[in-house]
Amino acid sequence: MGKFDNVQGQMTRKVSTGITGFDRMSGGGLPAGRVTAAIGGAGTGKTVFALQTLVHRINESGRPGILVTFEQSADGITSDINSFAWEGGRLLESGKLIVIDGRPKPETVMSGSFDIAGLLAMTEGAAAPDWPSCIVFDGIDTLLALLGTATAQRAELLRLQDFINRIDSMVILTIKAGSDSTTGFEEIALYMADCVIELSRETEDGASPRGIRIQKYRSSDHMLRRLPFLMTAGGIEVEGIEAEPRILPVSSERLSLGVPHLDVMLAGGIFRGSSTLLSGSPGTAKTTLGCLFVDTMCKRGERALSICFDEGPMEIVRNVASVGIDLQRHINAGLLRMHSIADRSAGPDEFAFEIRTEVERHRPSHLVIDPISVFTADPISQRAVRRIIELCKRENITIVLTSLLDRAAGESESSRSYVSTICDTWIHLSYVLSNGERNRALTIVKSRGTAHSNQVGELLLAAGGVSIADAYTEDGEVLMGSLRWQKERSNQRAIREAEAEAKLRYHEAKRGVEELAQRIAMLTAELAEKEGDVQRLADEAAASILFETERRGEMSRLRSAMTTAAGERIAE
Repeated sequence: MGKFDNVQGQMTRKVSTGITGFDRMSGGGLPAGRVTAAIGGAGTGKTVFALQTLVHRINESGRPGILVTFEQSADGITSDINSFAWEGGRLLESGKLIVIDGRPKPETVMSGSFDIAGLLAMTEGAAAPDWPSCIVFDGIDTLLALLGTATAQRAELLRLQDFINRIDSMVILTIKAGSDSTTGFEEIALYMADCVIELSRETEDGASPRGIRIQKYRSSDHMLRRLPFLMTAGGIEVEGIEAEPRILPVSSERLSLGVPHLDVMLAGGIFRGSSTLLSGSPGTAKTTLGCLFVDTMCKRGERALSICFDEGPMEIVRNVASVGIDLQRHINAGLLRMHSIADRSAGPDEFAFEIRTEVERHRPSHLVIDPISVFTADPISQRAVRRIIELCKRENITIVLTSLLDRAAGESESSRSYVSTICDTWIHLSYVLSNGERNRALTIVKSRGTAHSNQVGELLLAAGGVSIADAYTEDGEVLMGSLRWQKERSNQRAIREAEAEAKLRYHEAKRGVEELAQRIAMLTAELAEKEGDVQRLADEAAASILFETERRGEMSRLRSAMTTAAGERIAE
């Protein structure tokens, strides 16, 4: 609804009421120097709305403010003002806040003949010489209802309207809806008032939430729908409307949930600033996983807030220490705040406001609510949960919610609170009963933007920490606990047998290779010897041929010499 923030000053000059949510839904506050009527039944917060605005206008403008009360005594209304954290006592003591008891005297009521001229003159002179910043006529219908006739009532209304037109002050009238003078005061709301605020209190599903709606706002844009509001120590807090959200980049950073195997199943973890739901029956370790996430983030030096409904913070710290999670050191370091909301009789709007207050006080980067199932499936609770998640989205807070089921059941049952449709990641925890054992199972139902695992894992809790084991399937049945252990032992035995057989085959092959290498070496040596013999025989044959050749040559020379000598002797 941030668009209404830009309406201020375009057509009607507005002043802040100090009620942030209302100022946003009205586009800046109430009309300055004009009349505002706050209409509603008993206990709807009309007087508180008017008083909170009056005190804020005094503080902001520095000018006095006047409260004219027609139902309560001055002392009673003063006590009411002091019950809120407005520092009303300081304003009363300084004379900035002026309370006028406008109740008529008993003798005047009995006569039925009176007018408000004297009261208006007293009001005009109370803050002289300056005009008051704001004047509140609280319960004026109570006064005018004492007049006997509608004509007398209308005459006094016109007198009041003339007074308002002469002064330069914002005027707030509180009017009880459903009184005998309803018709007359509807006329005020429709014609004399520039702004009409309707406050209501309805009964829905056993709760009694208050609501506020702008019925009319002359020359101004405004929100039309009814919004819930709470009565707190600081006054009225309007829920369900925020300023224009900051433009934040969508984070791609993955955060560990504290269980390495689970991070692998989530392709690295959950996104920073996302919302995660851990659903499951009692005892399935939802709280433990939430605390493990907190422990993991605090170890990174990041601030975390844990909201506890079912158990006290110290009980949780003691219990999770049994699985190796030390939260006390983070509490001591100021990184972790654990806040317990013990009053389960409060309504969803009160829960949401208290959580928002703790978030604003601690400014965490991560929030765990255990369990969110205290918010039921009724529309009021749904709106409250959505506001909490939207707050975390705006502030880039990573939120982890646990949702308790009444019995071990499937995923459809955990979605009855509608939280699962809002959250980015949904992790479901359950029990698997087999072989006389109850074992915890974990599966990821959804995780936006993540190629997550579709396998069932067995969640194991031990003194050394939390881990997840792969579940075995056999003939369509998931094996966990002792059956998984037996299957693992069987697989390990089969692996050992396969390894032994492989080693045997390896050694046999290695021996064959060694034998063949030896044979090759022997044949190589024999070959070398044979090649030597061949070379020697070849050399001997060559030498013999050479010798024979030389011998024959020598014989030829000898024969030739002998023939020549014989011829010479013959010649002689």
